[in-house]
Amino acid sequence: MNDDATTSKDSEDKGDVNVKDSEHVQNSPNKDATNPRKRQHEKDPENPVVPEKKEKSGKDDNDPFVMDVPYKVINGIRYLSPYWCPFKTRAKGRWVGRNMVECFSQEFLSVNPNYTKIACKMGRMFVNGEQMTDINYVFKHNDRVEHWMHRHEHPVLDLPIRVINEDENLLVVDKPPSMPVHACGQYNINTIMGQLRQNKMADKDLRVLHRLDRTTSGILLFAKNYATDLEFKTTLKDGHWKKTYVCKVEGEFPEGAVFCDQPIGNLVISMGIQCVRPDGKPARSKFRRMWTNGKESVVEVTIDTGRTHQIRVHAQFLGYPLIDDKIYNSRNWGEQKGKNAEYGKSYEELAEIIRVNHRSENWMEYKNPEYDQMMEDIAAKLDEIIPDDPNIRPEERPSTDKICLNCNVRKKVPQMVDFRMPLHCLRYETDKWSFQTELPDWAREPGGQVPENVPDQPILESDHASQVPENSLQNSELEKLPNSSNQNVQLGIG
Repeated sequence: MNDDATTSKDSEDKGDVNVKDSEHVQNSPNKDATNPRKRQHEKDPENPVVPEKKEKSGKDDNDPFVMDVPYKVINGIRYLSPYWCPFKTRAKGRWVGRNMVECFSQEFLSVNPNYTKIACKMGRMFVNGEQMTDINYVFKHNDRVEHWMHRHEHPVLDLPIRVINEDENLLVVDKPPSMPVHACGQYNINTIMGQLRQNKMADKDLRVLHRLDRTTSGILLFAKNYATDLEFKTTLKDGHWKKTYVCKVEGEFPEGAVFCDQPIGNLVISMGIQCVRPDGKPARSKFRRMWTNGKESVVEVTIDTGRTHQIRVHAQFLGYPLIDDKIYNSRNWGEQKGKNAEYGKSYEELAEIIRVNHRSENWMEYKNPEYDQMMEDIAAKLDEIIPDDPNIRPEERPSTDKICLNCNVRKKVPQMVDFRMPLHCLRYETDKWSFQTELPDWAREPGGQVPENVPDQPILESDHASQVPENSLQNSELEKLPNSSNQNVQLGIG
């Protein structure tokens, strides 16, 4: 899936643990499989660094959040309209002394080679508050940089965010699948943080205590102030949290407790894909079967560590990969799908196979074949470009943008497997507190006794509720979404 043109290398650490919209980053197999240097986004989400206290006052100039963007719901999927917004930052140390256009062309991913200089000439770049149309501008220390661009977000399921608990220090929600926790790649408003703010349930100072994968659902905790942030992250780092998940796996999982303590390490760094390997970090998981029909099993998993994709990787190692896991439930990992870490090839070879297949399968898009030539033609006549009015308001800009890559793609209708996976964070607890959700529908045994549910919780209702069609699908009907890969929808001008 193509990223926004301003998704830089520096923004990779903002990504949700599972969403790897940076598949376009192509490192060599050797670097992906063996490089000991870890990027920021690879830090284990459940073993965070204790935060430093920062004083905050007034509006954050780097806050890109835009309110009240219209959307439509089609077959239970929420499609956000494209919108104009500024991406703001300050010149990085490595940018100083470098040409702005050259720097951006190298730093920002999935950008047409001519995009930056065309956008500059169009007047969409601002430096220290002044419109910058000089493509030869050289960055100086602490320059404030602003780039106005046409943003497209990936669709998400039209599901509510349920509030489990809220007080003056803490917000606990039941995260629906399909949304990342916070802004990353082509997600901003269609994130948990974005929806909380959109529904006026939180402001930009809400602090993420831990993360869940985009396709994972369940308990998610946020701190409302620094003291709570410090307290909870300290107990998390010290291993005081007990974390219980449920998942649905392939095959008849054995009865009794099954332990896995295989070390987990990087396989494809640029995508955050992991594997069992001797030089990985220690990881411990305890599996217990809840029920099985002989072909599939629902399993409760308690993890003592919090490695990226730990449950998915350990389930794969045991020979029971998660249902609908597009990364780890595949014969790309070998004839036994990675069971016992028998990959049948080197880590370098495996990394290349997984990278290529994941990139080609993820959110398929078809670019307008005339786009690159159009950009070449525009770049050949830069002097003829008339810049935008520097004071133009977002609502005065056009609804489509001819130089926007995402306005020049055809997208497939997403399938349910693109949105969710049967992995749910059921309960987080310590000696002092405990938060739990009810079991998701897919985890309930057919014809079995329904577990006692947690008390009814309020649901975040959208300010745009009136825009949702009356015939929009309910959660139980989402299973009926199309699974054909041949159905396409035109979302752009290409």
